Amino acid sequence: MLPLFAAAAWAADSAGPFALPARVETLDNGLVVLILEQHRTDATALHITFGVGSRDEKAGEFGCAHLFEHLMFEGSKDVPVDMFDHWLTLAGGDNNAYTSNDVTAYHESFPSGALGLALFLESDRLGFLDAGLLPENLENQQKVVLQERAEGYAEPNGRDWDTIARIQYPPGHPYHNPIIGTVADIEGFSLDAVTHFWHEHYRPRNAVLAVVGNIDTEEALTSLRHWYSDVPDAGEPVARDDEPALDPARPRTAALVEDDVEERTLYLVWDAVPDGHPDQPALEMANYILSNGRGTRLDDALYYLKPRTSVVYTYTSFNDVAGEFYLGAASPTTPLPKLAKLARKQIAALASSGPTAAELARAKSSYRSEILDALESPEGTAELLAECWRLRGKADCLTEDVARYDAVTAADVARVTRKYLVDAEPWTLSNVPRGDAASAMPGAVPVELP
Repeated sequence: MLPLFAAAAWAADSAGPFALPARVETLDNGLVVLILEQHRTDATALHITFGVGSRDEKAGEFGCAHLFEHLMFEGSKDVPVDMFDHWLTLAGGDNNAYTSNDVTAYHESFPSGALGLALFLESDRLGFLDAGLLPENLENQQKVVLQERAEGYAEPNGRDWDTIARIQYPPGHPYHNPIIGTVADIEGFSLDAVTHFWHEHYRPRNAVLAVVGNIDTEEALTSLRHWYSDVPDAGEPVARDDEPALDPARPRTAALVEDDVEERTLYLVWDAVPDGHPDQPALEMANYILSNGRGTRLDDALYYLKPRTSVVYTYTSFNDVAGEFYLGAASPTTPLPKLAKLARKQIAALASSGPTAAELARAKSSYRSEILDALESPEGTAELLAECWRLRGKADCLTEDVARYDAVTAADVARVTRKYLVDAEPWTLSNVPRGDAASAMPGAVPVELP
């Protein structure tokens, strides 16, 4: 499923509520820009996605993609250190960024009158960040990232997701290593290596930029051309390596994390599919049918009707080259093997008989409602436009994507549930209080993160 940070003109629109009729232009330097006017408020948003994530890191540079999320705020040719945030805040705006396995993205929201400022800031760090790649800035952000990593891992359950990735994906797979990086690599980054990483990946042709909000399309396009006119064309993106095929029969690990927690948490994790796969919509519907509040199978069986857990949920992640289907459940009293048995019983029942008509209708309604609830912010629209272009090669992809989900049948849900969740064994992770390893799933072994 595409990120549900979407916005469109939800009003009467002959093309339907999910249409995103953006203007698409390619600048002289190869940067694709997407512009969509929305005059509901004075807010405007900018979102730029770069085709570089942790999957693009080589040995010795694990965490470099995430480090750049920080370095991009450390100053560039015409923007002194700390002024990116300061100037945007003075104009009434805010910003943030994120790094994933597949991309690094930067997003801003601001009053419409600050569009020129936002474009100046973004264009300067795309074209001329090397002026801010100074030893002291690198050292500062290395310390920040190491502190972020330490604090995150110290949180209850803070190591769980990186541990799951480490057991599910074998060494050599780009999703095996923590996105935040390893301590040794973060500490060992040299200025030359970091500068090389920027030159390789931060190119106009490796990015898509979306602007959404209270703007005039032609004026915004003129401003985009102006501010990016001096950003050089650095050529085509560096070709990504062919990803190693995953062996569906590779061993399933039972992992253990002893943590500063009061209750035990169980994760069951299955291989799913990458984004765009034909089985993606049906797997997402299975997700909604199994756990989406009262009236769904796992939630009722393990929480509402006969409480066995303090929390239970399912979650899907469809990435560029692989996907995951997660089930999580926590309890201070119910043994983890018992939780696994009860959860898998509900999954097997769904695979055997499929969902009822009411369950499937509710799942589709929930999916659409989640999108429509997000169809309110320019920030969401901008992100969706960028992802539509990146993943589908078109800005206006949401209507077609929703239609794929609407076409899912009960038989589809039963089939994918059996194929991916019943006929395949999951990886398991037991997170238990320190000194309580005996309560973990049978055979669980400790996993250390680098």
